[in-house]
Amino acid sequence: MYLCIDVGGTKTIVALLNNRGKILHSVKFATLPSSEEFYSTLLRQIRINFTLTHVKIISVAMPGPVKNNRVLWLGNLPWRNFDIAAKLKADFNLPVIVENDANLAALAEARLCRNRSLYLTFSTGIGGGIIDDKHISSRYLDFEPGHTEYIFHQRKLEWEDIASGKAIRDFYAKNTSEIIDQASWEDIATRINLGLIPLITSLKPQRIIFGGPIGLALAQYKKPLRKQLKAALPANITIPRLQVAKYGHFSVIHGCYHYAKAQLAHK
Repeated sequence: MYLCIDVGGTKTIVALLNNRGKILHSVKFATLPSSEEFYSTLLRQIRINFTLTHVKIISVAMPGPVKNNRVLWLGNLPWRNFDIAAKLKADFNLPVIVENDANLAALAEARLCRNRSLYLTFSTGIGGGIIDDKHISSRYLDFEPGHTEYIFHQRKLEWEDIASGKAIRDFYAKNTSEIIDQASWEDIATRINLGLIPLITSLKPQRIIFGGPIGLALAQYKKPLRKQLKAALPANITIPRLQVAKYGHFSVIHGCYHYAKAQLAHK
C-alpha cells in the first residue's frame, strides 16, 4: 500500500491507496500557515485515520520546486527549511519521497500520452508540470509558470495574481460555482490566456490539461479561450487539445502513487 500526501497552499489531502492505485480512504484538512502546527496536524490525522502496517512508502507532493527530496521554496506558504521527508521518516520509519505537486498531477494525467503534455492547476496559485513521452520532463523540473510577470490593467503582476483560483475569487468575491454570467467567464479566459499564449508558443504542447477549481470549470470558458488563442497565436502554431483533469481534485494524489510505484520498481 501507499500513503500519499498532497500539501496545498490552502488544503492538504492524505490518502491510502492499494497496490492497484485505488483510493481506500482519504482525509482533508486546512493547511496551517505555521509549519510546526501543520506538521502536528498532519501527524495526528495520519495516526487517527490510517493504519500503516502494510504501507511500503510515503509519497509527498509539495507546492514548490523540489531538489534532493527537499522543497526549495514555497510561493504561497511562509515555511522555511521544512524537511518533511526527514520528519515523516523519523516518525514512521518508512521511506519518504517528495516531488512538486504539479509535476505529480501531470504524471497522473498524462503518463500514458506520447509527445508533450502541459498540466496547469489554477488553485491558490498557478502550478504547472510537463510530461514528455510519458515521463516528467527533466528539463522542466523547476517549472513555475505562476510566478512569471505580465502587465495587466497597467500593473506588473505575477500570472497567479491575475488568474489563479484565489485571484479570481478575490476579484469577483465569489466561488467558481457562483460565477454564472458569460462576461465574467470571458474575462477569466483573458486572464488565463495572458500566460497561456506564451507557454503554447514556447513549449508547443500537444495537449493542455486543466486542474484546480478554475481549471476544472473549463467548460464554462473553453469557447472564448479557444477564440482568443486562435486570434493571438502565430499561424504555424497549432492550438493544443484542451481538456479537464480526469482525476479532478485527486490528480496529485494519483501522481504521488504512480511516482512512488516507479521509485520502488527502480530499487
